[in-house]
Amino acid sequence: MVTSHGGWWRSARAGLLALVLLLPAAAVAALSVDFADYWNGRPREITTVAAGETGELGGVRLRVIDTWTATADSPDGELYGVPEGAALVSVTYEVDPTGAGEEFIGCTVKLLQPDSDRRWSDSAMGTDYWPGRGLPDGVPVSCGPFEEPFPVESAFLIPEDAVGDVVAEVVIGSELPRALQLRLD
Repeated sequence: MVTSHGGWWRSARAGLLALVLLLPAAAVAALSVDFADYWNGRPREITTVAAGETGELGGVRLRVIDTWTATADSPDGELYGVPEGAALVSVTYEVDPTGAGEEFIGCTVKLLQPDSDRRWSDSAMGTDYWPGRGLPDGVPVSCGPFEEPFPVESAFLIPEDAVGDVVAEVVIGSELPRALQLRLD
C-alpha cells in the first residue's frame, strides 16, 4: 500500500480548522458569563459623600454620625483586646429607608482603602467589642428595610497602617454598579 505524506493532514483539515476556531470561541463564551457576573457585581459608579453629609442610594439616605478608632496600644484597644498591629474602627451611620422601593432588602457596608482597593468586612472578631453597645434597645443591628430612620454601628478590625485612610463603602445589591463611599473624617 502506497500512501502519500500529508494525506492524513489533508483529510483532517476541515476538522482541525473547526477545532482551532471553535475551542477559543467556546472558551470566550464560557468566560464571558463569569466575567459579566463579576463585572456587574462590583461597584463602579461611586459617589463620595463628605463626612457628616447625607448620601442617597436607591432612595435610601445614609450618613455617618459617629466614628472612633482604637489601636492595640490605646486605652480602648487594651480594654477591647485589639491585637497588635491592628485597629478597631467603629462606624455608626444613620439609615433612612423611607424613600426606598419595595425591592430594598438591605445594604452591605465595608471599609475600603480607596488608593489600594483593600476592603474589610464588618467584623470585630478577635476582640472583646460588640457593636451596638451604646445604641438604644430595639434598634436594628444591620442596614435593612425598616419603616423609619435608625442608627447602625459596624465595627471593623483592620491593619493599623490603614487607619485614617479608609471610607465606608455602602452597596445595595439592586443598585449595582452604583455605590456610596462615606468619608469618615
